[in-house]
Amino acid sequence: PNNKRHTVKNIKNRDQVHPYSRKARQINRAQLRTHKLAGKKEGRIAGNTKVERWLWFRYALDESNLCATKEQVHELIQLYLKRHDDELEQLEQERKKKGGHRKKVPRHDILTALKISEESEYASGFELPDLLVEKNVRILREWDGDVNGMPRIRQTLYRKSDAPTSIHTSMEHEEESKQVVTMTKSAIPTMDIDMN
Repeated sequence: PNNKRHTVKNIKNRDQVHPYSRKARQINRAQLRTHKLAGKKEGRIAGNTKVERWLWFRYALDESNLCATKEQVHELIQLYLKRHDDELEQLEQERKKKGGHRKKVPRHDILTALKISEESEYASGFELPDLLVEKNVRILREWDGDVNGMPRIRQTLYRKSDAPTSIHTSMEHEEESKQVVTMTKSAIPTMDIDMN
């Protein structure tokens, strides 16, 4: 019969158990089951982020192109990395409206951490479908977002260091302009008017 205890809370008198008893084996089995289920759940969540990323690139790639060039792929990656910038800016503006001394919203911290982790992943190698091969792009466009269909699509690593020089210079130019803006903001002198 199906009288197994699947969770530890269903086992009575679990505090007073002899280590070699049947009840101890029940508790051990229930704990192993919860650990196994938690591991599977983490795997599903990790798989979902990969699916979302692949779907983003599937729809971001121009339908008229049979495949992408290396430069186009790296431009798409830059767009992907900047997809939350508008929301981050909006959250920062709301925080400044309410007074700049307020704590950041948890969503702001999550998006910032996500952006930092994705940028570091891009530096070490961004795992994506191989968009440079026409057959692979066709399979990607036919793919419906199912995790089981992902092995059919050939993957490759795209690194920031492999980006064409024109993209490198545009990325460096953006970073320099951000640094110049922050430097000019900090270098603006404050005027103290003495009213004697």
